[in-house]
Amino acid sequence: MKNFILLASLLWSLPVFADAPTAVEVVAKLDKLKATLADEVTSALATNRYATSYTTVWRNFEDDAQAALCTALQKHIPGLTQKNFDTGQAGSEKNRLADLAIVCGGQTIEVSIKAARGSQNPENDMGTFRDHANRKKLFVAAFTLFGRYVDSNSVIRVDRVFFDRTYRIVGKSTLVDGVKYRKKDGNMRPKPWAMFDTGKAFWESVEEFEAGVKRAESFRARELVKEHLAGMSEAEQQVLYEHLKKKFGD
Repeated sequence: MKNFILLASLLWSLPVFADAPTAVEVVAKLDKLKATLADEVTSALATNRYATSYTTVWRNFEDDAQAALCTALQKHIPGLTQKNFDTGQAGSEKNRLADLAIVCGGQTIEVSIKAARGSQNPENDMGTFRDHANRKKLFVAAFTLFGRYVDSNSVIRVDRVFFDRTYRIVGKSTLVDGVKYRKKDGNMRPKPWAMFDTGKAFWESVEEFEAGVKRAESFRARELVKEHLAGMSEAEQQVLYEHLKKKFGD
């Protein structure tokens, strides 16, 4: 009996470690913590000053923001540790889809890290239509940490950081009822700063966003066909006509 009591007391005194969370649980936490994570990363970078160019400051911002976000995530999500983060190599060019990957139980959550000048609306690459199709296969969810900075007297500082689902950050096209994109490569573009500040989004659900992607992608394809058709010779147009005639009939 004494041995049992001693063993029980020893077990009781051992530290309790939280179980590793699942990807689904982490996604739910991230949705609830969006404002908290944004505020904490903003505070962590408040005193940072970058004596560099606005064209390259994103590299410094990305490294600092990534470290601050990982610290905040471990603080607010029990069981999440540094082992769950794939951060790549600090200061290096990225050759993978995710700037920061949160890996839980074989599933991966993507966190993109962006930065733009506050003096004009952001025009960052948010991924091409083709990348988007790949991302849906690779990641269970996608979030973006977006930093706004101000530059004056050759010193750049972070004004505010935002954290949200990536689809809620993508803008809306003025040409079609779909996502905002760059014509030449189909790279999606973000919403204006005013919507960041108010927390508003053009796409309130994944379903709305996916429909917007399809409409924009189809519109872009049609516009590219028109553009290339105008530059084709009559002989080339005839070949195309015969092909379409064979496919769709007279």
